[in-house]
Amino acid sequence: MRFTVLAMASSMLVLACSTAPKSLDIDADLPLNTAPKKRTKPVPGPNQILLDGNITSVRWGDGDTFSLRTLTGKRKNARLAGFNALESYGPVHRWGDWTYAELYQLAKAAGVAAAAKGWVCTTQPGGGGYGRLLVDCPGLEKALISDGLAHVFSIKGPGRAEITALQKEAQKKRVGIWAKGVPDGLVTGLHSADERSDRKQAYDRVVDTQTGEAPAVPHTKSYEICQEVCHSKSCMIYVPYRMRYGEKRATCLR
Repeated sequence: MRFTVLAMASSMLVLACSTAPKSLDIDADLPLNTAPKKRTKPVPGPNQILLDGNITSVRWGDGDTFSLRTLTGKRKNARLAGFNALESYGPVHRWGDWTYAELYQLAKAAGVAAAAKGWVCTTQPGGGGYGRLLVDCPGLEKALISDGLAHVFSIKGPGRAEITALQKEAQKKRVGIWAKGVPDGLVTGLHSADERSDRKQAYDRVVDTQTGEAPAVPHTKSYEICQEVCHSKSCMIYVPYRMRYGEKRATCLR
């Protein structure tokens, strides 16, 4: 009887071992890292931006403007928020000891710098004027202002303190457009009173080089094509938009 009990116990032990779950061997079969892989964001390259999460090819203008093709194939222009680069449609800026030709080269350099890398950007509410999109590209804004290839531009009050500080540092280092001094203001836009027959008053845009505030300066003057107009120790050549490009370009731009 004793041998029978022992035999039964041994049989039950063997059966238990053969039917036990193989939980102890599961870890050996799993990879060391079972965490789900993170999705990497697309990285824009030269002449590209990551606009609202999508890689978009763009054509740069003077550093603060670009054009892109919409889903329908039409080309759309965009204006960047928060800063301004010099106009690159011709040699139209002058202040201090700078010549028109020298500042024209710096205007084109801003566009080259923008095109050399990819930037992360987002569309902003409203628009950039003249039917353009308004786009914010913080990395590009900081890069151009730090290198003196653009300046702070804010229509509604002073510019942001962080960006204004970068501009003051660039002015202190005398880099880019600040290499030959800092005028009180920069003329960024001119409008002649006779541009529209329904209005007798026009305005010019002059940016404070310390705060970045860009108020409109109203006036009733009619400008001649290619006339130099000066405000706050800075000057700009007046050329209406219709005569800035193509075969109808003004003589002072050729």
